[in-house]
Amino acid sequence: MAEQGAGATPGPVPATAMQEALWWVHQRARDRSVYHLTWRLGVDEPLDEAALAVAWQAMVDRHEALRTSVVRQGDAVTLVVTPRVAVGLHRLEVDDPGDADPGTLLRLVAEEVHVAPVDPAAAPLARITLVRVGDRHEVLLTVHHMVLDGWAVQLLVGELSEAYAAVREGRAVSFPADPVPFSTYAREQAAARADGRWDKSLAYWCDALAGAASAVLEPDLPGGVISGAPGAILRYGFSAEAGAGITALAKATFATPFAIILAAAQLVLARAGAGSDVAVGVVTANRMTTRDQALLGYTANLCVARARVAEADTVAAVVGAARDGMWQMLTHQAVPYPVVFGALPEQTRAALGDPAPLLLSYLGPIGTDLRIGAVPATLLPSPNRAARADVAMSVWEADGGYLAEVEYHTGRYRESSVLALLHDLDAVLADGGAEPQRTVGSFEVATRARAGRAAPTAADRDPAAGPLPESADWRQVVAAWTDVLGAPPVGPDVDFFAAGGNSLSALRLVDALAADGRPAVDVVRWLGEPTPQRLTGLLGGGGSEPVPAESTLVRLRDGSGPHLHLVHGAGGSPQDYQDLLAELPEHWRVTASRDSAQLPTVPELARRYRADLDAAGLVPDLLGGWSFGGQVAYQMAADQVGRRSALVLLDSAPPVGYELPADDVRQRFDTFTENVHRALGLEPDAPRPRVTGGAEPGGFDERLAVGALAACLAAVRQPVPTALLAHRWHSYERHLRASAGYVHDGPVDTPALVIGADLLDAQLAQWAARVGAARSHRIGTDHFGVLHSAAVAQVAAAVIDFARVAAARG
Repeated sequence: MAEQGAGATPGPVPATAMQEALWWVHQRARDRSVYHLTWRLGVDEPLDEAALAVAWQAMVDRHEALRTSVVRQGDAVTLVVTPRVAVGLHRLEVDDPGDADPGTLLRLVAEEVHVAPVDPAAAPLARITLVRVGDRHEVLLTVHHMVLDGWAVQLLVGELSEAYAAVREGRAVSFPADPVPFSTYAREQAAARADGRWDKSLAYWCDALAGAASAVLEPDLPGGVISGAPGAILRYGFSAEAGAGITALAKATFATPFAIILAAAQLVLARAGAGSDVAVGVVTANRMTTRDQALLGYTANLCVARARVAEADTVAAVVGAARDGMWQMLTHQAVPYPVVFGALPEQTRAALGDPAPLLLSYLGPIGTDLRIGAVPATLLPSPNRAARADVAMSVWEADGGYLAEVEYHTGRYRESSVLALLHDLDAVLADGGAEPQRTVGSFEVATRARAGRAAPTAADRDPAAGPLPESADWRQVVAAWTDVLGAPPVGPDVDFFAAGGNSLSALRLVDALAADGRPAVDVVRWLGEPTPQRLTGLLGGGGSEPVPAESTLVRLRDGSGPHLHLVHGAGGSPQDYQDLLAELPEHWRVTASRDSAQLPTVPELARRYRADLDAAGLVPDLLGGWSFGGQVAYQMAADQVGRRSALVLLDSAPPVGYELPADDVRQRFDTFTENVHRALGLEPDAPRPRVTGGAEPGGFDERLAVGALAACLAAVRQPVPTALLAHRWHSYERHLRASAGYVHDGPVDTPALVIGADLLDAQLAQWAARVGAARSHRIGTDHFGVLHSAAVAQVAAAVIDFARVAAARG
């Protein structure tokens, strides 16, 4: 682990094998939040934000893992520790949820906070967000799994609670002993791999897994097997009878609850169609010493539990076998699963899957008696929206019973299938505990399963199927692809991993392409879009031809009457003119410009929009726009050669330039929120987020703000994708900067209608000096109401009347 600055640890240390594997998964994941861990802690009262900030900084100062970044240096994935990282809290508040259900809004906010990027290369890979909706409070602790596992998160919450209590009581934050640096553990892992300490256990796993095939639930839907696929979380409370069954079986077989639950899963899968040889992925804490149990870092490992389950076996016998298998597993769990997986034959790797399709973990009493200082905290359902595997189930003890939280791939499974599995487990635990000598074959289950993943079908491949281009580069890619996967790609856009690839075979493919002396393909760049098309492009040629620039011209209505062309407002789109369009005569032709070019200045936007109109052979009679759109329209008219279009300027500020304060971004975001609410026709009391955060007091996290706005909109049943909102927000900011820097002294010799709402008389006078014959018309509304209130009928009437005047003058 490299440490930057004074007292640096000599030389870098490679990441552990499990961290390295997660780093590669992160690069190719469809949703890169798949390995974020977020603990939602509901609290009954607001926390002291200043005290929590001091406590959080103390945690980051204390633990290496919280100051660790994970980077690729050459061919190695390496851990780098920064001596000190200044951190702060993020805060998100919605004063009044309006008609939105507070619980729903809190969940949606947590989901948005969870998916906000955590860049492995930029420490800290952890953050705390305080959320308030009305009078309800949550603390969200988000970490990247590369640096902390679930065990470590519980340790962190415990220490954070102690630190918070100390700060509140005026005491110095201190602990009995310094923590063991994670670098110590990482070096031990590297040494064990190098000196052969894993060889005996590796041989055990190769023997134990010879010919194994993972149990797989039969999918309901045709979704592909993709890391970071869309997912959902289902929390389930096992019945009291199931809890009693676990207790009874523990007494009868001397097995742990984890072994009993694993045995129940093996029994259900065997009866469901997976056959008598059942293999399930099991996540282990991999903390066998007192020191490792106190280590804040990522030590967890994946093992494969394999069992023979015959119909004549009794429940007690299946549990006993799971118990004995668990002890063997724990004895050999230190070998990281990526090392085991890489040592297996290709056929076995394909049958097991990468990652394992079904994962099971047992968390013990995790989440019990949580608190932040003296404030009790409740662990709420995970806000994860991505799936690591087909189905991943965690079970823990709570209130004298057992809870399960299941993360499942929504592109492959319906909730009903996941519930069927849970109900079957519940019944086996309850009935098997009541009658341990009951045979496996006597159980009827609703779950449907099989052994091993089915090979991709033609139907699975159709969306990406198509002819492959012909070139030397394409022939080389097809040959390497065929050698690695056993069959050529079915089309230029097929996903390598959906076609049966894994991380190891991806590296083989890239190495094969570099074998003839070509420069190596950057595998990280390729993993973001792992298709033959992308690979061929990175190889140095033969990719797709350059895509022609998309036209910015949108046709809103065809007609034989006057032609009105409209330019979007700041951060807006042609859709913003729908109300105005409805008020204009049906025979009018109406077109608009959309901001697909994403250019940075008013003159550049005007030239592009003008060029697309010219390419379509269109010369509008009227050229205009609302707010920022009017400025672009003015510049378009100034650039016209020959007859100029008349101008319609809808509450647009004159082009005199102004200062855009850098520290006023929060107020600009509030204005953007108002724009969005108006465009969606929301009521004035619709929920609005207020966001601060980061290391600097009073900072503004725009990603969190956009996510919070998306959550508020979804809570009132007006969902807008976060990515689309982010695009609109960035466009809004770009347009504001363009407007601030736009100066044009005029005059532009064409008649103009200037609609004033918030414009001052002085601004109307400035417009009059910059156009030909100017007609001013005041509307009794605000800047936003020009397009989205009853005033739009008055605006349309003024435009219609102006069109007659302009035509007469023409």
